[in-house]
Amino acid sequence: VVKYHQSKFRAAAGDMTIASPADGGFVVQTDFSTEILRRMNAMGQVLSKVRRLPVSANANGIVVPYIDETSRATGSRFGAVQGYWVAEQVAPTASNPKIGRLELTLNSLAALGYATEELLQDAAAMSELFTTAFAEELTWLTENAIIRGTGAGQPAGIVAAVATVSIAKETGQAASTLVMENLSKMWARAYARSRGNATWFINQDVEPQLDQLAKVIGTAGVEPNFVVYGPDGVLRIKGRPVEALEYCSTLGTVGDVILVDLSQYILIEKGGVQQAQSMHVRFTTHEMAFRATYRVDGEPAWRSALTPANGSNTLSPYMTLATRA
Repeated sequence: VVKYHQSKFRAAAGDMTIASPADGGFVVQTDFSTEILRRMNAMGQVLSKVRRLPVSANANGIVVPYIDETSRATGSRFGAVQGYWVAEQVAPTASNPKIGRLELTLNSLAALGYATEELLQDAAAMSELFTTAFAEELTWLTENAIIRGTGAGQPAGIVAAVATVSIAKETGQAASTLVMENLSKMWARAYARSRGNATWFINQDVEPQLDQLAKVIGTAGVEPNFVVYGPDGVLRIKGRPVEALEYCSTLGTVGDVILVDLSQYILIEKGGVQQAQSMHVRFTTHEMAFRATYRVDGEPAWRSALTPANGSNTLSPYMTLATRA
């Protein structure tokens, strides 16, 4: 009898839906979605560092203007700006910045789950279960796309970006290893203005290699002085923190070690996480359906690596280490 009245009550509640109950009848729960988004922000090692832009109510994407600068040589800074040392009464030649457009269009990310009548009797347990599970899954998929996404129906990742600089392995370097020179050369190619925001991301498989690093001196070796633990217990390379990240590739493959300034990655999102529920999807089995959706897109802000004014090696906020096989 109780279950009968419960089902009748839920059926009546179905009239208060966005769409027709016969078509699914999803009802938005703002408080639930807010909690999921809060947890995503708190858990996200990557999401917490990117540059996030909201999309307005009447749009499904955003156009971000950027300075199209690929070289710091004279006449190329800010794309095409050039200044002159001039004599009295001599006018400089006019020049203007070169502007590009970064176009991002929202993609949808979703998670779906079901709760039985028994679970519904314990609202606190149900809420905690779905909040944690959906937050974890949406975070994982979004952050994984930021690091290694294809850009097709999902954000474009850093590892395969055109602007990413990949450092080649050392001559004679053994497969699946990491040597001091790899890290030193990655740092040397990191754009100087991005170093203050940069983070080293590594796969946990890399950690033993970091412990074994050595600077060769004659026939012996000493520990490199730029790979150290700080007083806070955080491992740092060249003064920047090292974080183990499960989206990084396994040891020896491109993406196992990444040096990146995530403030140079643009992520757009609309309305945060949207949560809906329906008792119509599995009405005959007395189950409630819960769904979370997140509309998001992203892409590295740089369109190419930067040629310095002096020097032949390009620079970038995104650094990887090429495969060592």
